[in-house]
Amino acid sequence: MSRADDRVMIAAQETAQRNPMRPPDTLPRDGRGALALFVRHHSPQLIAAAVLAALGVRLLIGRFGWADLATALAVWAYFPVNEWLIHVFMLHYRPRRLFGRTIDFYLPVTHRRHHADPWNLRWVFIPRHVHLWVFPLIALLAWLAGPWRGPVLSGLCMYLLLGLHYEWVHYLAHIPWCPGLAYYRRRVREHRYHHFRNENYWWGVSMGLGDRLFGTAPAVEETGRSGTTASIGARK
Repeated sequence: MSRADDRVMIAAQETAQRNPMRPPDTLPRDGRGALALFVRHHSPQLIAAAVLAALGVRLLIGRFGWADLATALAVWAYFPVNEWLIHVFMLHYRPRRLFGRTIDFYLPVTHRRHHADPWNLRWVFIPRHVHLWVFPLIALLAWLAGPWRGPVLSGLCMYLLLGLHYEWVHYLAHIPWCPGLAYYRRRVREHRYHHFRNENYWWGVSMGLGDRLFGTAPAVEETGRSGTTASIGARK
């Protein structure tokens, strides 16, 4: 077990000593406070800035057409699958031994810390290092698109907007307040099932279609508690 995993186990034990499903009183309990705290975090700020940059370049290019709409709709349709795949295969990556060495990555390490201490907002948002390599890749993709740069930028705008919405929904699942819309209440409820009932299900965060497509949103009353929601990846 690595030092990072040792820290995860310690955090998991500390979490288990208190009621893990009860959010701390220090978290916002109304809409104004929730929004004010959300916009102060670096990840929403960075994604919002990227949306504005991509949108600004797209407006400068001009010549909007059906390809823009088709690309944006395709990205919107794919996003729940993208979200599901990232959660399953990247965030819940388990450390592996190869030639006597442990192969692990910082992103799943931070996600294990998130499971160990789910009400700590430090681990709720996308880490900075992810933005540091994703944003240059997005810019490179737009540059390589050539004559299709306009529609590609439209698709990237949609992807970034959905990413910002992902951050908002994930944040809502980890604070006491939630908007009174049934959609958000369901997303929050299912994500808390993932954290406090069984981490092997309910992988969708901002969208639930991925879980419906891949059969990972069972009836909660028929799904047993895993007992390992706070210590994912800490033991093989």
